[in-house]
Amino acid sequence: MVMSEEQRYVFDTFGYFIVPNALTGEQIERLRSTLKNPTEQWQPLDMNQNPLHWDPIWRELLDLPTLSPILEELVGDPNLMASREANPDREPLPTFRLDHINVHTHVQKGFAGGMLHGGRGVNGHFQYHDGRFYNGLLTVSIELYDTHPNDGGFACIPGTHKGNVALPEAWRDLSRGVHASVTRVAAKPGDAIIFTEAMTHGTLPWTSDAPRTTIFYKYSPHSSSWGAYYFNPDDYRHYADITDRQLAILEPPNARYRGRPTRPERLEEAQIQQAGS
Repeated sequence: MVMSEEQRYVFDTFGYFIVPNALTGEQIERLRSTLKNPTEQWQPLDMNQNPLHWDPIWRELLDLPTLSPILEELVGDPNLMASREANPDREPLPTFRLDHINVHTHVQKGFAGGMLHGGRGVNGHFQYHDGRFYNGLLTVSIELYDTHPNDGGFACIPGTHKGNVALPEAWRDLSRGVHASVTRVAAKPGDAIIFTEAMTHGTLPWTSDAPRTTIFYKYSPHSSSWGAYYFNPDDYRHYADITDRQLAILEPPNARYRGRPTRPERLEEAQIQQAGS
């Protein structure tokens, strides 16, 4: 297991935890300087304009050494990974997938607050069995600028990933007031907030003079999807920085059975084929 005892306890109890310094200062600066336009909530119709095409740093986020082992533990497939690790001749590829990306820039001073959302729905499930977590949609949230506790920003109701009763409607709209049960979660640039979408969460009123810029990479088990638009690994194969691991994370949802037509061809295999043609 990669996650520490404390991380596992906090995630199981609250539904989220923070990985400090998951990104370096240089990576944060690169993200700031190459952010082209917000994607806000919904996946852009033109997938050729999504953030993975902006700069290598956005592709680098797919498979960070500080985060990927955690993602494998939370949304990966242990049986599939065991079968891949049994082949000593090949690097075992990730068994989770990227579902979609959001880049939020709309939160500025005067933002009244968003709606609490999430919860145990179709893709917001959370289970724990035989020492292992099983999640639906899982979010990695990265702030590009400081968010202090009294500024606003990300908030949640810890523990609701295990809830059985619906959220009181009077609590939902954070612009009308923030219930005492809602927890403010502050983060520094480079910190990663990892949370399950089964936990109720939202955006608090923003009081800081500085705008809030947040990147959300949302991951799913390999066989499920929240978004209606799927990434195609072949759209990124031409980048010199792309890796087999990143291509595997971009494969569309399926059971990952042998002989499937969507399996990304490994870079070495493609090079051999090109050399022989």
